[in-house]
Amino acid sequence: MAPKEETSSPNEHFRKKETMKASKSEWIHPALTLVLLNAIDMFSVALVVPLLHQYFKEAGVTNASLRELLSSLFSGSQIVGGLIIGGLSDSGLLSRKHILYASFLGSALSYALIVYGGIKGLIISRIVVGAVKQTSTISTAMIATYTTNEKRSMYLGKIGSAATLAFMVGPAVGGYLFKHVDTRAPALLASSLFLINFVLAAILLPNEEYVHVPKANEKKADKFASFSKNFKACFTSKTLSNVVLSSLLYGWITRATSYASMASYYEEMFGIEPYQRGYLSSYQSVLSFIFQTFLVQYAFRKLGNEYRAACFAALGMIIATMLEFSANLYIFIGVISPIISVSNSVLRLSLQSLVTKVSPKESIGSVLAALDVLQNLASVTVPFYRTILFKIMSCCAKEEDHDACMLGDPCPSMWLQSSLLHWILTALLLCHFLLKHQHMEKEKVN
Repeated sequence: MAPKEETSSPNEHFRKKETMKASKSEWIHPALTLVLLNAIDMFSVALVVPLLHQYFKEAGVTNASLRELLSSLFSGSQIVGGLIIGGLSDSGLLSRKHILYASFLGSALSYALIVYGGIKGLIISRIVVGAVKQTSTISTAMIATYTTNEKRSMYLGKIGSAATLAFMVGPAVGGYLFKHVDTRAPALLASSLFLINFVLAAILLPNEEYVHVPKANEKKADKFASFSKNFKACFTSKTLSNVVLSSLLYGWITRATSYASMASYYEEMFGIEPYQRGYLSSYQSVLSFIFQTFLVQYAFRKLGNEYRAACFAALGMIIATMLEFSANLYIFIGVISPIISVSNSVLRLSLQSLVTKVSPKESIGSVLAALDVLQNLASVTVPFYRTILFKIMSCCAKEEDHDACMLGDPCPSMWLQSSLLHWILTALLLCHFLLKHQHMEKEKVN
């Protein structure tokens, strides 16, 4: 009888070949290389993100509305870039390895422009990095090719752990470099690390000679038709529709009420220096990591189920916001930050779990794909909404206040009042969307 290898697919042949290579020299296994590349990639991002508002100010962004517009450009270019790159990949014109190259080189250019490009360079920077930043998505697809079913989840878990660790360490390192080396050092180091990632990918990742790449003349569904089909999958039942809407609401309200990008929120509230934002960000990442690693199962057992957990977590965000009105730095670090980290983790994990539970098994992939696009579309609207709020609550309208805050930023106390109102409304909507379906499921069981 002829061996089965002769009839195996090109992808299976590649997996078997790579598995044999890995047994001889495990360190060059492409899956391990992708873990390393993602760790460096996320560490580079974490170096700069908490300090981004400082680079905006140095580039001449003195107006909060312009800052929010830049955020919208980034989100919009993510959607357009994802559709274009996905189309090129599906048609066989662009390999996944080349997409990874573009992600690293584009990110290197973007982070270099943050330092040296002025306002025009900053605009180009946000558009470029949004359009090409596909590291996580492409790595996941490549992991599926390079690994067997048994080992795939292990490598995907390693990528997730690498990202978490990067955001535990990166912001603190970035803050230290910003204060003690040079204000440009975090962005320049990040740009250099992206270039190193490009070189490592070129050397360590194998050529995709055994990976099947669809030809242009092969039958492929139109990208927009595919999205339309996926979109409909999100609303096949009322329960799924409400879970999807809850997920979109949570992502939208988290961005809309965030004060991390505001020019001097922490400085005015707690009297810290800008570089210390990196330390706070690392600390909050550590709290989230500890909870998700050691306490999440205990929390869900106590809260009952995902429906109730999401509602209690929204209540936790309300409590944390109320405490911030009269908090000092020590209360923020010791009480408020843990509540926010736990509440955000519970909300995110609860909604992710519910999406997979209530989606029809045959269309889970379609639902997740559509939800990702919908979240990006929703995030595009956030900066415009925040700009409206800023105009209503601005307390920095005078030029002489420029050193205190970015022109157009709201007063911290007024922003907290607005955030409290938003989270109260969000909690009510989440309870409306989720709890009635919990009751319906109980009735079905009985």
